[in-house]
Amino acid sequence: MSVYENSLLEKYSNKKAFVFDLDNTIFPAKDYDFQVYYLFGQFMEYTSPGLQEGKRIVDFLVLKHDSLNRNELIDACLHHFNINEEIKENFERLFRISRLPLKLLMYKQVLEFMQELVTDRKLIFIVTSGEQEEQLNKIRQIEWNNLEKYLACYFVEETDSKTQKETLEKLQLDHGLINDDILFIGTSIENDIIVDFLPVGELVKV
Repeated sequence: MSVYENSLLEKYSNKKAFVFDLDNTIFPAKDYDFQVYYLFGQFMEYTSPGLQEGKRIVDFLVLKHDSLNRNELIDACLHHFNINEEIKENFERLFRISRLPLKLLMYKQVLEFMQELVTDRKLIFIVTSGEQEEQLNKIRQIEWNNLEKYLACYFVEETDSKTQKETLEKLQLDHGLINDDILFIGTSIENDIIVDFLPVGELVKV
């Protein structure tokens, strides 16, 4: 636990609940995506006789990862390697259900911070946006270092408005919390949410 992390704990010692986003907050999202790319490359080698291009497919996807959104990336990959459009559904499904070769590792600073929160008997929540099946698949494959029993997870997609705001309101109602009790930690937060916000970049120094 660094001096800086200790100073954050002291600064927010009045908070009862710490709410974390998931992707690029608890772990690097690319660690999940890159393993799915690897599995897709393997899938193509096994299902398409003569297409011994698993590594080239993975290299292409990794190279384009930061410049295209997922749908564009999948389409570009299928086009580049002349892969049948019917395969797109299989590729998309891999993101939702893949059993990864390796566990997803938390950012070291987030792990240490959460461990201290447990010691201080704070409430810890995850509020995550995105396709629920995929987000749950990620959560199940993170190496939590025994923290999982102290976490409660809320999916933004389960609310009527599909917003962080409504999700946080449900969380507050469920646990008897008010805005001042909560610190939200993530890459961004919706403008109309009135809780304290800590950009994850101030916790995770990479």
